[in-house]
Amino acid sequence: MVSLKHFIFKHLPLFFLAVYSTLMIFPNLDNSALQVDEGSDTFISTTLLKSHFPRHSDGINSSMLFANVHDGLFVYRPWVPYYIQSFSLSLFGQTTFAARLPFALIGVFAVIFLYRFALKFTDQQFVAFLAAFFLASSIPALIFFRTARYVGVPILLSILLLNFYIDIYKNRKWNPIGLIVISIIFFHTMYVEFAGIIAGVLIHFFIHIKKVLPENRQRAVWAAGITGVFCIPWFIFISPVFPQVYQYLASMSMLIDLSWQGAFKRFLGFLFQINNYLFPFIFLPLLFLRQIRPFTNQVSLLLLCIITTLLTALALSMPLMQYISAGFPLFFLLSAILLANIFSKYPVTRSLLVALLITSNWIHIGLFSPLKMALKDHPAWFQKSPYLKNVYDTFIREINFKSVYFDYLYEISHDYKGPLDTIVTFFKTHGSPGDSCYIDNEGESLAYYTGMKIIHRDDISALDTPDWIVLRGDYRHAVEENSSSQIAQNLREVLSKHPYSKIELNAPSIRVNNTYDIQIHLFRSPSSADKVVIYKRANLS
Repeated sequence: MVSLKHFIFKHLPLFFLAVYSTLMIFPNLDNSALQVDEGSDTFISTTLLKSHFPRHSDGINSSMLFANVHDGLFVYRPWVPYYIQSFSLSLFGQTTFAARLPFALIGVFAVIFLYRFALKFTDQQFVAFLAAFFLASSIPALIFFRTARYVGVPILLSILLLNFYIDIYKNRKWNPIGLIVISIIFFHTMYVEFAGIIAGVLIHFFIHIKKVLPENRQRAVWAAGITGVFCIPWFIFISPVFPQVYQYLASMSMLIDLSWQGAFKRFLGFLFQINNYLFPFIFLPLLFLRQIRPFTNQVSLLLLCIITTLLTALALSMPLMQYISAGFPLFFLLSAILLANIFSKYPVTRSLLVALLITSNWIHIGLFSPLKMALKDHPAWFQKSPYLKNVYDTFIREINFKSVYFDYLYEISHDYKGPLDTIVTFFKTHGSPGDSCYIDNEGESLAYYTGMKIIHRDDISALDTPDWIVLRGDYRHAVEENSSSQIAQNLREVLSKHPYSKIELNAPSIRVNNTYDIQIHLFRSPSSADKVVIYKRANLS
C-alpha cells in the first residue's frame, strides 16, 4: 500500500499535466480553416505526397515562388515539419484536423517532457510541476501548438536538447547519441532557433568545461562534428534563398528594416513581447536574492540560452514570437525556480502570483501603465515616420489590462468563423475542383479544401478570365474605386470585358481568417460592415 501511494503521488502531477494540456490544446482543433501561413505550409506538405520531396508546385497550384532557387525544390524552410505533417495527411486525409494534429501532439509532449526535464534539472517536484503548468497555460504557446506549421516544434526540441546536454556533467560516461539526434532534427526544423539554443549551450559548456570528465569532452567534440556533417552542407545548399527572401520581405513593408538599426528595433520588439506575455521583467531583481544561489548553474544555463536565442533571432526580418519559441520553456522554468524558492514560506502569496501570471497581465504591464497615460495625450510625437506610428499604435494597444487566458478558453469552447470559413463553405457547394479562382489572400488554403486552380493576388493579368474572383483583402474595393495599382487596374479590366455576376457573402471582408501572432490574434469570430464579394463568370455551370 505504501509503494502504491508513493507511485500515485509521484506520477499524479504528470497525469494532471497530460490531461490539462490535452484539454487546453485539442478542443475545437479543426474549428476554423487553415489561415494564410498554415495554408502555405500545408500546401507544401501535400506536394510531398505526390513527389516525396517538398516542392513549390503540385502541377496545378504553387506557393512562395519568390524563394524558388532550385528548380522547384522547396528549400525556404527545413523539411522535418513537412514530413511530419504529410505523414498525418496520408493517414487521416486532407482535413483541417489532420493538418494540425501532429503539432497539437507535440504540444502535449512538450508539457510532459518539460516536467521531466525540470525535475531532473532542479530536483524539485514543485518547480517541475509549476514550469510545465506555466507552459500548458501559456496562450502564445498554446496557439502555436494549435497551428499547422513548425512554430511550436522548437519548444519541445529545446527541452529535449537541454535534457541530453546536462547529462554530460554527470560523473560517468556520457552517451552523445541523444544530443546528436535531437540537434540534427532541431536544425532541420528551424535552424535559426537551433543556432540560438546551441550557442548558449556551447558558451555554458566552455565556461564549465572543467566540471566535465576528459573522456566526455572528447565525446562532445565528436557530437559537434557529426552534427555538423548533417547540417552544414544543407545550410550551404540553401544559401541562395536568403537574398531572395530578404528582398521579397523588404518589398512587402516599409516597416522591415534590415540594417543594424533594424536589428536593435527588433531586439526591443522581442523584449516588449516577452515582458507582456512570457516573463515580467519586474522579476529580474529576484535573480540576485540569496534563495536563488543554490540554482546558480541552472539559472546561468537558462539565461545564456535565452540571450543567444534572442540575438540569433535578430537575423530575421521581424520581431515575431514564433522566432523565439524555443526560449518559451526556459522562461517558464526560470519563473518556476523564482516563485518556488523565494516565496516558499509564503504559499498564499505564491499561489496568488501564479494565478495572476496565468490569468491576467497585471504584473506584466503594471509598470507601463503610467507611461501609457503620459503618451496617450501626445500621439503627434509619433507621426514622424511609419515605424514610430506603428510603435505607438502597438504600445497603446498592448498596454491594456486583459486576460488572454479567459479569452482563449472562450475561443476553444465556441465556434470561430472567419471570412475564409464562409468562403470555403460557399465553394464546396457552388464551385468545382479545377475551377480557376482569383483570391487576394489565403489562396493555398482555398486550394487545399476545394482543389481549385488559384490565381494569387499579384498574378492577375488583364488577359485572365478566372471562373471566380474573390475580393476580401487589399483589393476588395478595387472595382469600385479608381485605384492606380496595376493589380486593381487589371481586375477592373477583367470584370469590364467579361460578364460576371456579383455575390455578397455574409462574411467580414478582412484579409486573414486569423493569425497565431498573440498580439493580434482574434479569440472571437470577427465582424465587419464590409462583406466578402465574389464574382462568378457567366455561363459557368
